[in-house]
Amino acid sequence: MNWNGMLSLLIACVELLFLINLLIFAQKNKLNKIAEILIFILMLYQLLEFTICRAAPNNTWIIYIAFSAISFLPPLALLFILNLKGVQNKYINLIFLPPVFFTIFYVFNINVFKLIECTSLYSIYKYPYGDLYGFFYYVPVIISIIILFKETLKKRKAELIILLVGFLVMSFPVIVAFILKLFGDGRLVTTIVSVMCKSAFFFAFSLFYFALHNKSEKENA
Repeated sequence: MNWNGMLSLLIACVELLFLINLLIFAQKNKLNKIAEILIFILMLYQLLEFTICRAAPNNTWIIYIAFSAISFLPPLALLFILNLKGVQNKYINLIFLPPVFFTIFYVFNINVFKLIECTSLYSIYKYPYGDLYGFFYYVPVIISIIILFKETLKKRKAELIILLVGFLVMSFPVIVAFILKLFGDGRLVTTIVSVMCKSAFFFAFSLFYFALHNKSEKENA
């Protein structure tokens, strides 16, 4: 039996349940809305990866859409953390310039996107300027972890601790991949987008837990 892409479908279904529960039960406030969008992006990526593996392995547009969607995850996660900390700055939306740039730039390189391999656990893609993409992808994640770590040390709330664990678990494959690459083994690096989005399931859970318990900023509308 062909199990390729099935883990992506399973994760997408669970993340959809997270999202439905938040839409029904979570308080309507800005932080929770950002959390819901983050979970939606993760769910969308997993659903697209399942579609790529099972039905459209040669469809470069679906791969492009998957990469474009997931590009907005790191800056949106950083926006979530900055709002959590109470940072207000009129230039804050500039953090979305890199994913907007890559989304536009990749349109002109659409034929470079290619599915190299799909398994039950991960997929490997060929995509243009991977190192540059990776740099702008991981920097906001690192900044988010640093800010959240400091905030957790100050407040020591369960919700913050679980969020921090979610960020760290999501980032763990990246750390391992680059350590292995330093020692000459670059296999994990080639799978890193797919593997990180799988481990980001724990990040989705931490957002789900946080949003269910976040009742501090009720909106009037």
